[in-house]
Amino acid sequence: MILRKELERLRDILRERREDLETELKSLPDGSLFCLKADGRWYYYQLLPKKGNRKKEKRIGISRDTEKIFGLVRKRYITKALGRIDKDLKVVEMALRRYVDTDEGSVMAKFLEKHPELSDGIYHGRQLDEAWAKDYEKQQDFYAEKRKHTAYDGTPMLSKNEMYIAARLEHFGIPYRYEDTVAHPDVDRIPDFKIRRPRDGKIIYWEHLGLTGDDGYMKGNELKFTEYENADIVPWDNLIITYDTPDGGIDGKIIDAMIHGWLL
Repeated sequence: MILRKELERLRDILRERREDLETELKSLPDGSLFCLKADGRWYYYQLLPKKGNRKKEKRIGISRDTEKIFGLVRKRYITKALGRIDKDLKVVEMALRRYVDTDEGSVMAKFLEKHPELSDGIYHGRQLDEAWAKDYEKQQDFYAEKRKHTAYDGTPMLSKNEMYIAARLEHFGIPYRYEDTVAHPDVDRIPDFKIRRPRDGKIIYWEHLGLTGDDGYMKGNELKFTEYENADIVPWDNLIITYDTPDGGIDGKIIDAMIHGWLL
């Protein structure tokens, strides 16, 4: 189901991009750009197509009209991009037509219609995501006095930005543990989030750095990331690192990009 939603999201992005480009195309100059090199110098022309009483293309010199030259260059890009988007859309739409969900409920739907009493068996031996997210010892005493923010599930958190990340994980149905220990004997660290990726069960850690203007804080995190690397916990594989904006805020687009790129 999650993969289907990702395909639908990609389809919607492509459709929106195509619509934006088609709108922009209407504002650009007529015709196309023709480039001619003579005596070691490039000359630029606007080629106007046959239209109405004009029985052949018309060439207009525009070498000194930078605005029109760049407009026609942009038009060439948009024309080519629209062709590629149309091809990509066909691929995505075909994938959606042929895609078959592989989660337990979908695969065993017909079986469960006949044997609803055996529904727990399709998850036999695998802890459900919701159960996994709750099955750990929470850090009650770690900066307890600073946990002034409460996540949707009631977990006290240290910052509003951590709470925002938790809310986005909840929104996408991604199971997580807040400040659970790292499952490695050589790493005595408590990451902000320990996540079990729904599509394959892979454990991924997420660290969000807040006090980016504090040299001591940042040096401490450099040491932490060195320990992570020694334990094969690295960015672009099983570690996500995000940062506060300079004014202490958070960029929601970056957070969602990380979720779409690594967790869905």
